[in-house]
Amino acid sequence: MSIVEIGALAQLVGAIAILLSLVFVVIELRKNFRQNNIANTFHRATELDKLNLIQMDEGMAKVLVKGYESYDRLEAFEKVQIEGYVNQRIHVVTRAYRTADETAFTLGGDHVRGRMKNSLITFFSNPGMRECFHSMNKRNLIHSPDFVRTLVGEDVLSQPAA
Repeated sequence: MSIVEIGALAQLVGAIAILLSLVFVVIELRKNFRQNNIANTFHRATELDKLNLIQMDEGMAKVLVKGYESYDRLEAFEKVQIEGYVNQRIHVVTRAYRTADETAFTLGGDHVRGRMKNSLITFFSNPGMRECFHSMNKRNLIHSPDFVRTLVGEDVLSQPAA
């Protein structure tokens, strides 16, 4: 075997090694992507669970029931609680809506977006929550009011108080 043949054999072995390492990198990237999706799903679920736990607190449940009816009739401290809750709901929906394609797995981004949209429409169907939104928006306390208006629809946000 000549030095040229040994060199050619070494090149072939090197090329095979590079190909195998690329296959390994692709496999590891897929695992990492899957793990990232799982972590994002758990994070989003934890955010929603926190909102549900807040609602389950007796004091907050009473404030929410009162706030659903009318924002204007709330005490000052209750308005602070409701405003924080409204902002949190909007933030959770915004993050879920914007990352739906990456985190929806087999359900699809449109499915996740539809669930988030329906959740916010139901939430703002309450007259007190609409009053709260408009009050906070006038004071520039809503992070992305145009996104909320687009998602929920002006027809829902402009409904008169019952």
